Amino acid sequence: MQDDLREQLGRAREQYAAGAVAEAVRACAAVVEACTESTDPSLVAAAATLVRRPVDPLVRARVHALASDALALLHRAGPSAHEAAARVAAQVEVTRDVFQMPEHVDTERENGAEGEFVEIQARIASLQNPLLADDRLALARHAVALGRAVGDREMQAWGRLWSMDVHAANGRRAELVGELAALTVLAEQLGAAWQSRVLLVRASQALVDGRFDDVVRLVDEAASLGGEQSDAAFLRLPFAFEAARHQGTVQPLLGAVRAQVDHLPFVARTWLCVALKVAGLHAEAADEWRALATQVAAVPVEAPEFLMAIADAAEVCAWLGDEVNGAKLYATLLPFENQYVVAYAHAPYQGPVGLVLGRLARMLGDLTTAAEHLRSTLTKVEEIHALPSKAYVLAELAALEPTRSRARREHALSALELARRLDMAPLVHQLDTLLGSGDGDPVLTPREAEVTALVAQGMSNAAIARHFTLSERTVENHISRVLAKLGLTSRTALALWHERR
Repeated sequence: MQDDLREQLGRAREQYAAGAVAEAVRACAAVVEACTESTDPSLVAAAATLVRRPVDPLVRARVHALASDALALLHRAGPSAHEAAARVAAQVEVTRDVFQMPEHVDTERENGAEGEFVEIQARIASLQNPLLADDRLALARHAVALGRAVGDREMQAWGRLWSMDVHAANGRRAELVGELAALTVLAEQLGAAWQSRVLLVRASQALVDGRFDDVVRLVDEAASLGGEQSDAAFLRLPFAFEAARHQGTVQPLLGAVRAQVDHLPFVARTWLCVALKVAGLHAEAADEWRALATQVAAVPVEAPEFLMAIADAAEVCAWLGDEVNGAKLYATLLPFENQYVVAYAHAPYQGPVGLVLGRLARMLGDLTTAAEHLRSTLTKVEEIHALPSKAYVLAELAALEPTRSRARREHALSALELARRLDMAPLVHQLDTLLGSGDGDPVLTPREAEVTALVAQGMSNAAIARHFTLSERTVENHISRVLAKLGLTSRTALALWHERR
């Protein structure tokens, strides 16, 4: 029977290598279940730890359940299964839901390279706070060295990928490219699943460059190579959305994004807010944000999606002029100002945190701090040749300058040249408007438009503050920003502008 189970486990390895992750998990679960009567600790541990770091939350939950069942089985087996139990306990920790309280498991090291590697994986999973990146990098390098020492290419591949996660988040592009070259060689030897991951890393880098057509092509190739349950299949929509938000073509993806809300509650809801905003469904975006704003602190910093969710929330918050939540988000993001919004090296790149902080500071009325964030970020994105990010930063810098100033025009023209070259239609429209060459007036946030309407009705700041349950200082900030956007100098001029519209 043991030989049959080992053959079954061998087939599961082949399925996993070919990208058939769900089938591999089912086969491993069958092996563990078959060991219930006569426990073989090494076989149970091998089955429970076969699938490494799944990205899809549903697959991760299945692997977690499998590892938990295996751990319970090994605990019942007594002292003889202690080392195997330690290895499986690490897998339980690696696959736990980061939105739940951590489970207290014994991750004492099992003798041997495989046990040491699983412990490294568990420790990396526990260090997902972006500020602990250097600790993760040291562990990743140790995984590479361990894999070399025992001749295990997959250990080396995971170590390379974990290293790239750190480099991507910290904007170390040269280091990432070096690791990618090494991983590409390993992937050719390891098969389809790893070749698919390499293509996803290249797709993420295409987003950095602004090669949006290449993003879609690379992810399609990765999904075709990796299979229906692969990381690429799960990440196909996030990649497509990230390319579409730059190009203003998110409308066809809205239904798919809505379908993710129950699957990934907080992360998908912030994502949906951005999608609705970019698609021009402003009222619905505002309603969605009001329902979501009270949950803005729900994403744990240990979640790989932490910066992604908070950055999306901040984008909507700045657009709506929500100063209360904007101040909270600014404080949350400030420790990460030198980092980039990307969950993994093979996940979509969203841009620098400094750009988000600049937008929030501007919305909060601190124009000096906004300019400091943006100038610092401009230097960083130029170093890694992140062209879409550079265009956005230049556009924000232009908006900070006086209406008819030379600096405003120079920043805007530089941003416009990039936006046109990269086919970033929404940004082109925004910059045309800012430069006065497009139709219409500068875009006001929904709250700015509401305040402007009440100013035109002759209401005082105090009356407007009571109407919206805001402080008078907040109302003053809204009016100051509107005057700056429109190039006006008085409430009377603002009222006349509103009447002409």
